[in-house]
Amino acid sequence: MDKADDSFNVGSMMNEVDAVIAQNLKELSPEDREKSYFAIHGVPGELRETPLLVSQSLEVMEQEINQEPRKDAYNLAKSMKPEYVQDPVLRLKFLRGERFSARPAAQKLVRHFELKLYLFGASKLVKDIEQDDLSNEDMVALYSGYVQWSRVKDSSKRTVSIMFPLISSQQVPVMSRMRVSFYLRMIAMEDMDFQQHGTVAIVSAAEVGDSFDLDFNGWRDGARRVAQLTEALPGSSNGVHICFPRNGSFRSYLFSSLLNIAVSVLSPLLKVRVRIHRGETMEECIATLRSFGIKTDDIPKSPQDNEYQTNLLLIRRKLEQSRRRENGSVDISSPANLDLSEDLREWGSGPSSYDVILGRGQRSTFHPGNVRLRKLVDETKSIYDNSTKSQKTDIAVRLVLTIKEQGRFIQESEFGWEEVTDKDARKKVSHLFRDTSKTKWKKPPTGSLV
Repeated sequence: MDKADDSFNVGSMMNEVDAVIAQNLKELSPEDREKSYFAIHGVPGELRETPLLVSQSLEVMEQEINQEPRKDAYNLAKSMKPEYVQDPVLRLKFLRGERFSARPAAQKLVRHFELKLYLFGASKLVKDIEQDDLSNEDMVALYSGYVQWSRVKDSSKRTVSIMFPLISSQQVPVMSRMRVSFYLRMIAMEDMDFQQHGTVAIVSAAEVGDSFDLDFNGWRDGARRVAQLTEALPGSSNGVHICFPRNGSFRSYLFSSLLNIAVSVLSPLLKVRVRIHRGETMEECIATLRSFGIKTDDIPKSPQDNEYQTNLLLIRRKLEQSRRRENGSVDISSPANLDLSEDLREWGSGPSSYDVILGRGQRSTFHPGNVRLRKLVDETKSIYDNSTKSQKTDIAVRLVLTIKEQGRFIQESEFGWEEVTDKDARKKVSHLFRDTSKTKWKKPPTGSLV
């Protein structure tokens, strides 16, 4: 046992985890043991996807689904929208993740609808989940950097995910973690490389705020529920790399305790694909991943190191809203989903009803765009107050983008109305969050102010 681990018995706890992994590996058949070894090291197996293989596998998969004894959520989804449930594009995602083994693909599809019903309810059972389907708490979790995708794939074309489990459970509740993981996996499955080659996960013990208030019973339940995701989402999980440095800190003790819980609830086949990487520093731990074909230069170092993913998510949200407009499924009652076509915007010389006016006075205070922004601030104030500095910035940026979908942030100058920079717009939103705690808004006076 390393001396650095002595103070909180971290080393002995790691020995227990290693023993569990070794025992599970011993119990596997030689064939499964070889598959697990190839999976963790990124050794590709030969599988040629032909039209005949696809058609035959889809046919067998349908037969396997019909033989599943318990599929209430699946049957409900099929009764609501059969073309969605039977879509070959959806089913192929599950087949590719199981290397065209029809039975596990069918079982996973059935569990998929069970999990989707549990997480999102019947109203979202037969639609692709989008960011606008997530709650405010979910959105904070999504943009918190708790789980991210690396910008580069490994040497075997596998997508690399990074998780920071020590982020406070108060910031990212268990159900939000599950919904966010569901959403991220399903959008990742649009990538053919992900469908065919799967993912490898990195679990990092990078220091993240204050984690000493962790609820271990809650975390055990959360770990068990998150493990359910691997059994209900398409795509193959080919390895879990756990990275944390050798030291005798209480944080290392917490992380090793959480790790022990997490490994205990993994499926046997995934347990044997866990590898623990220790070193004097986090950088040293991460460096050992290169021997598994993982490119480490672009791996996020902390949840706050999430600029790349944040930009992708913002672009993704625009794409989702654009798709809804094209499909004619826009909810016109939602301000975020109003028609954004240029010819419908009120881009006159003066402010439109969607614009936010910077400055003081009744005209800016009671302008419709300013009122709407304050309402958005009020709705997210409690989340904002309990967020980290970087998360507060992300929330402010999202509100700026929400306003700019229909309007502008503008101010009056000697040359007329001018649009301000995004930085000034974000400052305006941040000031509003601070002001709402000490300002009670008055009712607008009668009469037009614009």
